[in-house]
Amino acid sequence: MKKHLLVLTIAVALLGAACGDDDGGGGDTSAPTDPRAQQLLAILEADEEFPLSDSEANCTVNTMVSNLDDSTIDAIIANPDADISDSVSPEENLAAMNALFDCVDIEAMMVDSMVADGTPQETAECIAEGFGEDELRSFMEAAALPEDQIDEAAAFEIVGKMFELAGECGLELGG
Repeated sequence: MKKHLLVLTIAVALLGAACGDDDGGGGDTSAPTDPRAQQLLAILEADEEFPLSDSEANCTVNTMVSNLDDSTIDAIIANPDADISDSVSPEENLAAMNALFDCVDIEAMMVDSMVADGTPQETAECIAEGFGEDELRSFMEAAALPEDQIDEAAAFEIVGKMFELAGECGLELGG
């Protein structure tokens, strides 16, 4: 689980990227009743670097329990700090990322993250609007891969776009 959360944190550090559809709310936002979903929720809530609203967190864990293999969920619960991307199939890794994409408002989280790091609101909104959902989804999916499977050309392309948008939106980089 931490690997998936770490992916988001890395994206945030680059320029405040996160995951979700344009307006979030793609799944069941009710409090989880499944015991494993409740355990996943506790893991999410304990991670201060990855704040989610109650409805986003509920949706994410409910979607994960619905879409992930039982052994993957058990592995996350047993060792929430482990890098599970090396031990799950690419399909399971993608399913975990899609749970987040289905539940979290991508632009709002991206803007909030950048503003929290000191970027002016208007600049953060400009940068967030410059990315399409498909671009962010591709970036996050690539970032969730084990290091030896990352497409370096695609990674450089998205980082280049981040810097391009930062310049176009008036964010001064460097010193």
